[in-house]
Amino acid sequence: MSLNLETLEKSIKALEKSINIYYSYKEDENKDLIETISSGVIQNFEIAYENSWKLIARWLDENISADTSHKTTKKGLFRLAGEYFLIDDVDIWIEFHNARNNTSYRYSGVLSYEVFEYALKFPSYARYLLEKLEERKY
Repeated sequence: MSLNLETLEKSIKALEKSINIYYSYKEDENKDLIETISSGVIQNFEIAYENSWKLIARWLDENISADTSHKTTKKGLFRLAGEYFLIDDVDIWIEFHNARNNTSYRYSGVLSYEVFEYALKFPSYARYLLEKLEERKY
């Protein structure tokens, strides 16, 4: 069965678009505008991250063992993805996972800033995953 990568592609594009908008307005004096745009970046990060790990799990289930993803944690999932060269930096994916788990605290200042910083880094890693999944499509 071939993986449908369209949702991941769209979610990465939405994240990239929101990041570009952030960079266009980040010097604006309207702090409410910047905060709203930053929240959009974080929300798009959440969606792109969720689509990413779910496709990793699906690929592992289809190509390694039917229940591989059900027998491991997210950290284990990322380790396996690294072993099969779907991702190139397991540690950063674990950090993305931790950041995603902290999105519910995004209004607490410091955590919000940390999650936002990870959101800004995520597109290149998600694009790498997408590229590897496309190469292995059958």
